[in-house]
Amino acid sequence: MGISATPWSDVVITFSLGLILGLGIGIIGILLGKIISPFREFPRKRERYECANPPRGRARGLLMMQYYPYLILFLTVEPIMIYSFLLLLEAHGSPVFIALLFLGILGIMIPPLLFGLHSARRLELWSAP
Repeated sequence: MGISATPWSDVVITFSLGLILGLGIGIIGILLGKIISPFREFPRKRERYECANPPRGRARGLLMMQYYPYLILFLTVEPIMIYSFLLLLEAHGSPVFIALLFLGILGIMIPPLLFGLHSARRLELWSAP
């Protein structure tokens, strides 16, 4: 007498484990970064470097990092699209459950998408003072 496993229990378990592992590894990375990084600020840390050379005089040009939010968008949307594709492979079994799961994934995707688009439009975040 074992636990009766439905086809969706494996999907839910796999999705949950992937989510927990992803969040756990991310949190561990943040904590390690805070532990390993020096506690005091070094004045040269915030200065501009050209090709890893120490700054000497005015910088030749300013590089706007405006496209960084688009990278955030891609890194957020791409894995969610992969999960959506995997859901569509199983859509023939129970389309209502798949539709609800897809709407949940869409709900997870919308906040980073809006944040990235809003940040990309704010030029003052990405231009040098």
